[in-house]
Amino acid sequence: MPSCDISKLKIPVICGPTAAGKTSVALRLAEKYGYEIISADSRQMVREMNIGTAKPNLEELSRAQHHFIDIIDPDNEIYNSYVYGNEVRNLLSKIYSEGKKALICGGSGLYIQSAVHGFFEDLGIDDSEKLEYRKEIESIETGKLHEQLKIIDPDYAQIIPSTNKQRIYRALEVYHFTGRKISELHSGHQPDQFFQPVYLGINFEREKLYKAINDRVLMMIEAGLIEEVERLANKYGSGLKRFKKTIGYKEVIEFLNGNIDKDTMIDEIQKNTRHFAKRQITWFKRNEGMNWFDPGQINEIQSLLIW
Repeated sequence: MPSCDISKLKIPVICGPTAAGKTSVALRLAEKYGYEIISADSRQMVREMNIGTAKPNLEELSRAQHHFIDIIDPDNEIYNSYVYGNEVRNLLSKIYSEGKKALICGGSGLYIQSAVHGFFEDLGIDDSEKLEYRKEIESIETGKLHEQLKIIDPDYAQIIPSTNKQRIYRALEVYHFTGRKISELHSGHQPDQFFQPVYLGINFEREKLYKAINDRVLMMIEAGLIEEVERLANKYGSGLKRFKKTIGYKEVIEFLNGNIDKDTMIDEIQKNTRHFAKRQITWFKRNEGMNWFDPGQINEIQSLLIW
């Protein structure tokens, strides 16, 4: 079957902080409009890590076709956002060439960025390094970053607004990791974006979100998170890199190792998850064309999907 040109496609991208209700919204839209769901949650891609990643359960998975759930093992350190972006675009082409349609749903900003905008090449840079660099430059005033860009790549700085955070961040990170100017790479005809994202940001007001996070952590413990982590630690080793970097797993391992008590473990998971949610909100707020909704505003969300 011939591939489909996805450049003009409007693809819903449901994003936002953890525990805000993205999965619920995605399922409702999938059932109403026939979307297949492409997960953009880097943690839910990992097999066996189920409870601590709030992975969709069997009932939820049965309600719509899902992609990028349970695709790698916990000890796989090769798969990254670059690979994901390429695979998502290939999948979108396949889905739409078959007369079907899809939406993207998840909270992993770097993976969504890779799907929409791509990376110029796989540099073998760990995704955590990319995120650390992004956190570093986001702490600097946008005007100062644009001045840096004028020095690094004056041609590109001249053609973008000095207030366009997304393009400034992108140009600086490309130069930081490749040593190459984004204007030169664009001359190779890489598009600014591969398809037309319709960003649907799902979020609660802060107190409600934090309560949802705290409650979810307690439910995870009740559902057997400690037992899940213990089993995985016995199978793969408690020092596995992925466990150390995943909220919920690293704190439970500290508990299992006798370094903290159970109450402290729960407090740490809740606190670290709240901090993570705050970082997610900061990341997605910079996206051009972001539309924010409470998860209950399904009618308002649906109104953006009429085209």
